[in-house]
Amino acid sequence: PHFDYDLSSIGKKAMMFLVTLLLVPLVSQGLSPTSKFCVVGCGSYGRGMGWFHASQLARGECPSGELTGVVEPWFLGKGKDSPGGEAFDAQVVQAWGDTVVFEEAITPAVWPAAEKTEHCPKIALIAGRTVDNPKLFRQALDAGATHIMLEKPGAPTVEELEAMAAEAEERKVPVWMGFIKQISEYVAKALEYRDECVTFKSYNNYDESALGECFERNAEGMLKNMMIHELALAVDFFDVKVSTLADVIVNDLDVRTLNGRRDVVKADVTLVHVNGDSVTLYADRCAGVDGCEAVVHSAADGQKIAAFSMVDEARALQVDQDRLDHPDWLGYLLTQAPEYRRLKEICASFALQMDASSPPNVATIQTAIDSLKLAEHLTDRLLALSDDDDDDRREVEKVQKVKAAAPAPR
Repeated sequence: PHFDYDLSSIGKKAMMFLVTLLLVPLVSQGLSPTSKFCVVGCGSYGRGMGWFHASQLARGECPSGELTGVVEPWFLGKGKDSPGGEAFDAQVVQAWGDTVVFEEAITPAVWPAAEKTEHCPKIALIAGRTVDNPKLFRQALDAGATHIMLEKPGAPTVEELEAMAAEAEERKVPVWMGFIKQISEYVAKALEYRDECVTFKSYNNYDESALGECFERNAEGMLKNMMIHELALAVDFFDVKVSTLADVIVNDLDVRTLNGRRDVVKADVTLVHVNGDSVTLYADRCAGVDGCEAVVHSAADGQKIAAFSMVDEARALQVDQDRLDHPDWLGYLLTQAPEYRRLKEICASFALQMDASSPPNVATIQTAIDSLKLAEHLTDRLLALSDDDDDDRREVEKVQKVKAAAPAPR
């Protein structure tokens, strides 16, 4: 008989035996080795970011994660008897209620299965309104979350986000951000051309008539909400921060005031690093399509070299079918579904290792802090620039009116 004494082979077999020894008792008790998720700030069916995260978990799309709890402060609280609250009960609670704990606030009860398993990760995925996130974050820490996934931008201000980071560090709770583009294939392909001129673009499909509602729902502003993903790419992969920013070149800008709120609708800016490198970021609320892409131009002659889209041809077919199946769902949830799924699976599987660090390319709360600093800095500059343009435009209109009122020359 032949005996294989290769040490690596013996090591692998021993590891497989050890894993089997550990897992069989858990499986026999119905306790599969999964990270337990509580989604905080679920939101409404078909529209809420939290709802979409929870629905993917509820459908079993993340093998290393299990949805055990949902916290919804409004629809399970003061808004319970509102039309939205009744719809939430019918479409969400009744659909998942047999296997998921629903609560108005975060308590240890949202991770019931975790209490039966030693060292089981308890992940709080916080997707509430930006203004509510600091309070929800602290509630999650107090309720015993071992890991936190925090949707962008994390908090309304840099100061609040820095305080949250300090509290999580003190309790040794890793915080990972919902910047999905860090793990997207189109970004990885574009980064191979980092020595050229790279532009990251993001598109929303808001109708002009819906911008007022968009401004109100995303009151933190477009750069803290929509463009924050691209700013995070600039931070993590190009080392662009407020402290390393040499110049901001504004290529295009559209600012509106709607219902008393002033915000950016479209921005195209090139951020220049102190070392001379640069990256261009583009975002448009009313692009006529939902999606994002990276475009590469030659640094030598400006010619277009390559373009990579998050939604390739194969995904586009799936998205078209999903839109037919779910016409009432927000479009970006469908176009970015694989990234949302992948991020949760990466974090859930990493949490099972009980490692206090972070998975590769997953943004940390420090990335969020640096990105939020950039967003605040750029928002101030862009709105100030727009104000200057408005002043110039009013001056031109004033001169034109004076000329029009002047008597005709004899």
